[in-house]
Amino acid sequence: MDERLRAFAGARLRVILPVALALPLAAFAQPDAQAGSGDLLTNLIATVFYVGFTAALLLKSLLQFFTNRDRCYVVYAGFAFGTGLGLLALGLLHGFASGEPTGRWTTTAEPFGLALAGLCAALFTREYLHTAARSPRLDLALKVFAALFAIALASTFVLPGDYPSTLIAGISPAFALLATACAIHGRQQRRPGATILIAGWTAMLVGALLFLATHSGLLRPAGLPIHALQLAWTFGVLTMSLALAERTGSNWRERVARHAEELASLEHSIESLQASEQFLTQGMAQRSQEIESLTHRLQESEQRFQQMAHHDPLTGLANQLLLTDRIDQGIIRAKRHNTRIGVVMLDFDEFSAINDSYGQDVGDEILRIAAQRLRSIVREQDTVARPENDQFVIVLEEVFDMNDLQRVANAVTLVAGEAIQVEGQTFMLDVSMGSAISGNEGSNAVTLLKQASKLMRRAKEGKRLNRQQGGPRSIARA
Repeated sequence: MDERLRAFAGARLRVILPVALALPLAAFAQPDAQAGSGDLLTNLIATVFYVGFTAALLLKSLLQFFTNRDRCYVVYAGFAFGTGLGLLALGLLHGFASGEPTGRWTTTAEPFGLALAGLCAALFTREYLHTAARSPRLDLALKVFAALFAIALASTFVLPGDYPSTLIAGISPAFALLATACAIHGRQQRRPGATILIAGWTAMLVGALLFLATHSGLLRPAGLPIHALQLAWTFGVLTMSLALAERTGSNWRERVARHAEELASLEHSIESLQASEQFLTQGMAQRSQEIESLTHRLQESEQRFQQMAHHDPLTGLANQLLLTDRIDQGIIRAKRHNTRIGVVMLDFDEFSAINDSYGQDVGDEILRIAAQRLRSIVREQDTVARPENDQFVIVLEEVFDMNDLQRVANAVTLVAGEAIQVEGQTFMLDVSMGSAISGNEGSNAVTLLKQASKLMRRAKEGKRLNRQQGGPRSIARA
C-alpha cells in the first residue's frame, strides 16, 4: 500500500509541478499591467488546469467516501470544492482583467469559496487528527477558526465590497500556521499521514501569505503571485488527498492486522475446544466403561442377591420362599391344563446324630450329595427344595393320581437307601416321607405343605415304633 501511494504521489507531482511552474513563469515574463493575448491564454490554461485538478480530487474523495464511509472524505470534498471555487475566482479576477472585477459573482465566489475551504479545512484537521480526544487545546483553537470562517462565509452575502475577502486574508495565514502546528503535533503522536499533512499545510501557509500580500497591495495581483498562489493551494489540496489516502491505508492495515489477530485467536480457541472435546470424549468413554463395569457388577450382585434370596446356599436348591412360589404357580398351571400338582416332603431320620458325631462339615457334605441324588430322579420342570436343615421337598407338576406320587416316593426310597461315602466313612440314611396332591379349589402352597408335613411326621412316628418292633420302612400317603 505504501509503495502504491508513493508511486501515485510521484506520478501526480511529476505531472503537476512542471506545468504549474511553467505557467507562472510565462505569466511573469510580461511585466506590463495590460495582459496580451498570450498572457490571457496562459492564464486561461493555468486556471483551467488548477480548477480541473481540484475537481478531479473532489470527485475522487466522493468516490472514496462511498467506498469507505469515512466522514473525512466528505469534509475534504467540501475543502476541495471551496478551494477550486476560490482558484477559479482568482483566475477570473486577476488573470484576465488586471485586477478589475469581471462580474458580481466573481467578487462573491472568491470569498465564499475561500471561506468554505477554510471552514472545511478546520473540520478536516479536527477529524483527521482526532484533536478532540488527543489535543483539547488545539481542538479549541480549531473550533474558534471554524467559527471565524463560518462568519466570513455568512459575510459574503451581507458585507459589501472587499470586506469578506479582507477578513479571510487576515484569518487564513494564522489558521494555516495553526493547522501546520496541529500536523506537527500529530506526527509526534505517530498519526498516519501527518508528515504529508505538514507539507500540505506549509504549502497552504505560503498560499495564504501570498493571498494576504496581493490583497493588501504589497504584490501586484497579476503574473507570478497569482499563479504561485494557485500552485501552492493546489499542491496543498493534493498533499492532503495523499495524506488522507495514507491514513485510509493505515486503517486498512490495522484492520487487517486486527482481523489476523482475531483469526489467530479464533483458531487458538478452536484448537482449545478441540482439545477439550477430545479430553471430554476420552473422559466420557472412560466414564462409560466405568458405568458399564458398575452396571455389570450390579447385575451380578442382583443375580447373587436373587440367588441368595431364592436358593439354599449349601445345596443350591430352592429355599422356602421360592418353594412357595413354585407350588402356587404350579397350581395355576395345573388348573389351566386340567392336571394336578404333587408335593413330597422327606426328612432324614436321626440326622442330628451324624452332625454331633462327625461334625457339621460332614453333615453338610451328606446333604449336598443327597440333594444331587434327589435332583437326578425328577424331571426338568419339577422342583427340589430344601426349606430346613435335613428336610427336602419335591414339587411334581402334571400329576394325575397318587400312583405318580408313589413312583417318585419309591425312587426316593431307593436313592436314599444308597450308601454315601464322606471322608472315608460310609453312611446309610433312612428317610420319612409325606405327600399331598392338589385337587380341591382351596389348594395352595400352605395347605399342601401342611398336609405333607403332617403325614411325614406321622410316618416318622410310625417308623420309630416299627424300629422298636424291628419292622421295615414305610411311607405315609395322603
